[in-house]
Amino acid sequence: MASQTPIVFPTDFSATSASALDWAHKMTEQLGGELHCITVVEPPIVYTSMEVPTAVPTVEELAAQARAQLDEFTRNRLTGFTNPPVAKVLEGRPVDEITGYAKEVGAAMIVMSTHGRSGLRHLLIGSTAEGVVRHAECPVLTVRGSGEG
Repeated sequence: MASQTPIVFPTDFSATSASALDWAHKMTEQLGGELHCITVVEPPIVYTSMEVPTAVPTVEELAAQARAQLDEFTRNRLTGFTNPPVAKVLEGRPVDEITGYAKEVGAAMIVMSTHGRSGLRHLLIGSTAEGVVRHAECPVLTVRGSGEG
């Protein structure tokens, strides 16, 4: 049974990303919706100036690993929902994939964590949450993750 109000919950399986799960659950139940738990696999980029063979996993291998993690996460963490959650592995740039998926399913909201980095760490590492907030066509609830700051 498809829901009229999907809630998208992106995760990288870290404790920080899991900190938003309670909010995603609350919003899903409050709106009578369906949780869409997604994880994004970025194709590996290898920077080298030498022609040295490297053991770089393919995007397919990374996606298979992510699928196994997502299946375990679904079994262990995505319980107690009125409507069974949808779990998907996407491939590409996280901001593009998260916002594109939310648009595709007509999401009522994206619920995700943020590391809360600032200054040089933010500049060097970037912020997926900030990119999602800037580009999503639906509301985005960001939850400050525990741990790393």
